[in-house]
Amino acid sequence: MLFFNFARIFKLKGINRPFSYLTSIGYSGGYATKLANNRVHEINLDRLEKFCRDFNCTPNDILDFRLYVNDTIAEDHPLRSLTKQLISNEITEKINAMPVDKIQQIHDIIKNME
Repeated sequence: MLFFNFARIFKLKGINRPFSYLTSIGYSGGYATKLANNRVHEINLDRLEKFCRDFNCTPNDILDFRLYVNDTIAEDHPLRSLTKQLISNEITEKINAMPVDKIQQIHDIIKNME
């Protein structure tokens, strides 16, 4: 099954309140609710492009593929490239447990990647 996984983007970007964030950057309340609750089943290309621009991502970052329970598909099928790993809070928890000097080191590494 192919589906949109906006929740994954919010989690990766560290957005804990997607509705508030989306409305603050100009999304309507109704559409922000749909995105925040991952209830978008179709999207026009203009909206998809806006989201991708706003979140610095591609449509492939949003699309996710999961097999139905009794479904089969070849291991080398191109749709499998859209299968994403689940995102945990592990990284955030590890960073929060670090001393400030280690967090500063991470900050410096990330800043130098630009």
